[in-house]
Amino acid sequence: MANKIVIMTGAREGVGKTTLAANFAARYSHIHSQPVILVDTDTLCRSDLSGVAGSHPGPTVLTILENIVNKRFSLSMLRGRIPINRSGIGVINLAEQTKDIEHITSEQWGFFLQTFVQLYDIVVDLEAIHPLHTVSIDLADMVCWSFLPNLISVQSTVRHLEWLHNEKFGFDKFVFIANQTGLPGCMPQDAVEQALDRFEETVDMQLPYESEIPRLLNQGKPAIVEQSRSFYFQKMSSLVDQLPRFKRNVGVSFLSMGHGASAGQVDAASFQNAVADTLMDEKRKRWNQIKQRIHRELVEELNIRRIDLDTQGDPAKERQLRTNVESTVNALISKMRDLVQTRDEREQLVKELVDEALGLGPLEELLRDPAVTEIMVNKSDQVFIERKGKISLSDKHFVDNNHIIQVIRRIISPLGRRIDESVPLVDARLKDGSRVNAIIPPLAVQGPTLTIRRFPEKAYTAQDLISMHSISTEMIEFLKTCVALKKNIVISGGTGTGKTTVLNMLSGFIPEDERIITVEDTAELRLQQEHVVRLEARPSNVEGHGQITIRDLVRNCLRMRPDRIVVGECRGGEALDMLQAMNTGHDGSLTTIHANSPRDAFTRLETMCLMAGMDLPVWALREQIRSAIHIVLQLSRLQDGSRRVTCITEVTGRNEETILTQDLFQFVQQSVDEQGHVIGHHEACGHVPTFFQDLKSRGLSLDVNVFHKGKAA
Repeated sequence: MANKIVIMTGAREGVGKTTLAANFAARYSHIHSQPVILVDTDTLCRSDLSGVAGSHPGPTVLTILENIVNKRFSLSMLRGRIPINRSGIGVINLAEQTKDIEHITSEQWGFFLQTFVQLYDIVVDLEAIHPLHTVSIDLADMVCWSFLPNLISVQSTVRHLEWLHNEKFGFDKFVFIANQTGLPGCMPQDAVEQALDRFEETVDMQLPYESEIPRLLNQGKPAIVEQSRSFYFQKMSSLVDQLPRFKRNVGVSFLSMGHGASAGQVDAASFQNAVADTLMDEKRKRWNQIKQRIHRELVEELNIRRIDLDTQGDPAKERQLRTNVESTVNALISKMRDLVQTRDEREQLVKELVDEALGLGPLEELLRDPAVTEIMVNKSDQVFIERKGKISLSDKHFVDNNHIIQVIRRIISPLGRRIDESVPLVDARLKDGSRVNAIIPPLAVQGPTLTIRRFPEKAYTAQDLISMHSISTEMIEFLKTCVALKKNIVISGGTGTGKTTVLNMLSGFIPEDERIITVEDTAELRLQQEHVVRLEARPSNVEGHGQITIRDLVRNCLRMRPDRIVVGECRGGEALDMLQAMNTGHDGSLTTIHANSPRDAFTRLETMCLMAGMDLPVWALREQIRSAIHIVLQLSRLQDGSRRVTCITEVTGRNEETILTQDLFQFVQQSVDEQGHVIGHHEACGHVPTFFQDLKSRGLSLDVNVFHKGKAA
């Protein structure tokens, strides 16, 4: 049986918790034939527990922690450093002096308990109002709450329990002990029960007054009751017998922690890492078992109560449904008396189960975080996220590969899509517009893979991009003028450089009185104008029929009287149709393309036009590109994760070999600071746009000085 952590506490001093701790430890040691360590957390360092238990104190908790940190000895060496008396009890205090206790943080105390319990069973004598109270209860196997059956003690208990309840502690691991019962003037048992009933708790044990205890203390002897005929002694035995039913997920024993080293050779860092890794693995396994168990009961309960999970997108209904499901989960957890949890664990369990029932399981918390721009599920225990352009491994996990597939199907089912061995990959979107790609075996070798590209709740404005130094004010003014002049603009960049964000921003400059038609593979553009028609491609069904491609939609939108055509992304033969539309009176169109430079963008366009299946000579394709494309906006993601407009290029003509261009603005990187942030600025390249003279005739104005070479933009 794994070693245990038992907390002896109460609302006030004088409720007998110290004597209770000593006698419990002695009886536990006798029954299990192994030593028990009593930890005295008295903030005044009076060492009362040593006197009650009859044991000289060993090294303090502070001393132990300091020696581990300074690598003077490993924890296994403590076995010979703590005196154990004939009752099988050893005692340690927090510190030698009161002023030193403040040096023990909650994190250090938690580490001490989690690691020291690998060596000994621990009984902690804990005051109710104590800086280490919360973490102690969180980590305990069993909490024995002692009180006297009088009005003051019961009222103090109720006040403390109210505080614990408000802090969302559960009482599943608590044992409520009415101490010194049978004395004259005690409150009736039913009055005490009534006070605890508000927390749905009862008195678990009535501990009688034991006259032997004050007699022993008055003689300066340990107050350990060893008379088997004593009712107090018998009650201690029954309390010890209750302990195995409380289950704390502690982890492995100290001597089997691995890493190729024996206990005596392990220093503090490797010891802590080894224990933490094993605790995490065991805890995750146990956590998943608990979730699966409650989830099955939750599904049954929701079916029995006929709770409708379809809120039809109504926010009020969604909030009410979540409240109802949370109440159901809490009720199910309360019925599981063998489930011992900290309040944080209970909150987390409820949240995960509700997310599982109503959302996308472990991904829900990430989806609620506006800073997360990309979620990448590589396998069940490997979920990466992107924040501020930087990718990191998250702490989220799926139960197994089937769990990932269930989440994928929950995403695509409302869209009429399916995924299985016959259709092993799918593109979709979430209701908030996030782009989703999923691919499963046999195409994904290591298991189902899910990628979610998220977009900000509110589309970035030009001012937002300026404040993030992604673009300059002068460049924005120039682009605004280009949109007003109905120049055709291609936004070029690699994956995750912000092409869709910039496309959304530029579309905001289109006048309200123009008819805009958007064409996308997965609808994610969010244009703010009123006169917008959104078209979305459709994949083929299971039989391979019914596919509508972007190319089909581009050709169709020409019959819909568009003033502007916005293609979310050109990636195939639709590029030729897009160029032809731009060349046949549909100026002012916008699109994006994957390319690393403006020159690469032209090459990509040529290649995609050839994918249309029309046998056109290269010179004809280049002439189409030259006459259709006016401006190329190049985006890049820099080494610090920031996204910048690195170049604005104008198409000026074509010769026999290539398309001619001139750069109008560029980003100049100067250095990288100590934090790894890129330092640089935007500046003009010294070229005036060829259409500059057209501005006056269109009633537009733009200062020619912004194009002077080297001028900060």
